[in-house]
Amino acid sequence: MTMRIPNFRGRRALVLHRADRNQAAIVEQLERLGIDVRVRWPAERVRASEADVLFFDSDLGFDGLFAWDAGAPPLPLIALLGSEAPGRIEWTLEQEPAAYLLKPVGSTGVFSALSIAFHSFAQRQARKAQLLRLQARLDGRNAVLLAAATLMKRCDLAADAALRLLRTESMRRRVPLEAMSALVLDGKWLPQAKSRPKLVERLSGGGSGG
Repeated sequence: MTMRIPNFRGRRALVLHRADRNQAAIVEQLERLGIDVRVRWPAERVRASEADVLFFDSDLGFDGLFAWDAGAPPLPLIALLGSEAPGRIEWTLEQEPAAYLLKPVGSTGVFSALSIAFHSFAQRQARKAQLLRLQARLDGRNAVLLAAATLMKRCDLAADAALRLLRTESMRRRVPLEAMSALVLDGKWLPQAKSRPKLVERLSGGGSGG
């Protein structure tokens, strides 16, 4: 996947860090990039709508700092690492930051961290979207199989005949096969009882017409 180096001008950055040389170095570099910077300390509960990227001091982070579940950030996070205490590193990793900056922060490094963070975050979001699409397809296939099993039982059909019935009815209604299956599973559609004998004969290949 090729990446074009982004232009960060006009982006909004929120920096959760106490006033010191690290904070000053970050703010200076962000402002040079044309980024709208806000600093907050003491840290309060952060919402995704407040910024496009978030820098946070992992040494002083705490559960409940962010208004989203750990490991599911809705925006790129950049962790500012100073402590190597296992507990601090474990908590930081649980937040799933997209990039890291080691303290003390020098006069450079923020641009690289931003580029990596936005790129990594975009890749994660793309993977999550792909997984959701695959899960939806799998759920749809399972629904079709369950609906076919329902028709087999209720209408005394063979498996291939039940699937043909689902496809025929979905085409007649001009709805996706998965949507037709949902109607069956919700009990909103079954062939009328009086038509079932002819239906069984036709779909099972035992008759020539309707």
